[in-house]
Amino acid sequence: MHERGTGKREIGRLLGIDESTVRKAIKRFEETGSNDNRKREKTARSSRNIQRAKGMIKRNATTKENSTRKLERNQFGDSDQDSR
Repeated sequence: MHERGTGKREIGRLLGIDESTVRKAIKRFEETGSNDNRKREKTARSSRNIQRAKGMIKRNATTKENSTRKLERNQFGDSDQDSR
């Protein structure tokens, strides 16, 4: 549809989905050549990063601020945003 000149808004209306979903699908197709899901960027699991995380937990393992998820988010950035 898009290749034939149909607009994103019109495609969304015809398919009953949001325009932003159409826009993301078109972008993915243009970047990868298909509509398969892109591979996620993996977190660097270097020994330095692992030791830093262990040290943070060991210093104060009982506080809420040192929860595993929060440490991961602060240490490596929140790479889960696309999956929500």
